[in-house]
Amino acid sequence: MTNLTLKELTADTIVERSRAAGEPGWLTERRRDAWTLFAQSGPPQWRRTDLSGLAAEELAPTTTPAAELIGAPELSAQGVVFKPLREALASHEELVKQHLDAAVAPLEHKFSALRAALWQDGVLVFVPKNVAVETPLRVRYTLPAGARTTFPRTLVVTEANSSLTLIEEFTSPDQEATALAGPVTEIFAGPGSSVRFISAQHWGANVYHIGGQKLVLDRDASAEWTSIALGGKVQHIEAEATLKGDGSRVLWHGATFANDSQLLLTAPWLRHIGHSAESFMEFKTVVNDTGYSVFDGMIKIERESTATSTRLEEHALHLSPKARNDSIPGLKIDTNSVLKGGHASTSGDVDEEQLFYMQARGISKAEAKRMIVMGFFSPALDSIPVQELREELEAIIEGKI
Repeated sequence: MTNLTLKELTADTIVERSRAAGEPGWLTERRRDAWTLFAQSGPPQWRRTDLSGLAAEELAPTTTPAAELIGAPELSAQGVVFKPLREALASHEELVKQHLDAAVAPLEHKFSALRAALWQDGVLVFVPKNVAVETPLRVRYTLPAGARTTFPRTLVVTEANSSLTLIEEFTSPDQEATALAGPVTEIFAGPGSSVRFISAQHWGANVYHIGGQKLVLDRDASAEWTSIALGGKVQHIEAEATLKGDGSRVLWHGATFANDSQLLLTAPWLRHIGHSAESFMEFKTVVNDTGYSVFDGMIKIERESTATSTRLEEHALHLSPKARNDSIPGLKIDTNSVLKGGHASTSGDVDEEQLFYMQARGISKAEAKRMIVMGFFSPALDSIPVQELREELEAIIEGKI
């Protein structure tokens, strides 16, 4: 969708281009509805996300390269689907139709509507029942130099008693002009399935990342989720793990590092619906220079949930007196049947006694600080099963210290 800016695009243009691309009618109508909401609504009133530098209507959507998929080709013999989402529209239309937009609400606000109206490509991952995908699958979304927008979609469906590790990566060079990334990730974990999901955001400078992520777990499904946020100018991610099925379980680690003048916000939710479901969330945050990070986490235990066991924690480390971190953990309970529920938050500077102790053993102050930060982030970094990516992220973190 080159040439026309968002201000110049119309619903008729959206429909025309969808039909020209040969998309099914249901998708064309969804795009029309989403665009209508985007065009008619004002920006959301987010208290801690500064969008004053983003003139979204002036951006001209550009066609970016398809997602780079890295995986084992022989998996198709087991019935595993790992292909670009556009291709999946033709080969697995009913599966896509059933699950696309079923988790992350497309009409929630102006930017969710924009994502639903203009997504171009992404990936479909489908794992049949009783199939274990041993090799981690990776999808890398790259915003080329000079590109202004990208709206990728990750759609994952695992059937009963299957297992999967998926790594989702967002990367780009530094951008001279403001760019907007609006990714959406929807993961549906079937009964008894096991999903390990790593999402690593390390955009270059001047990228606004406004994303939605949701993981829905069926009965006895389990998930390990790792969220890493390092890059971009401004980040606003609305993320949720919904423990819908009885006996479902989630372990969620996060690592955020904001430096220079970055503003990185993550709003992660643990929503309990099923009985005897368990969840634990631990986010680690480091801020440096004049960086600003926000953790707006929430546990929501719905009325129908019983025997819930859950805890949410966020711990922040300040490397500069001018850096800022807002930690806003919350707990909403609508039931009388809770086994365990709690939240905690800590924030402070690097321990001077710890630094002194390390320096007394011949370690320089700079190296000591580096070791402390890397150890602080180790729960998230150690969960990454691909050494190449783990080392790349470690190098980025070390450059920010």
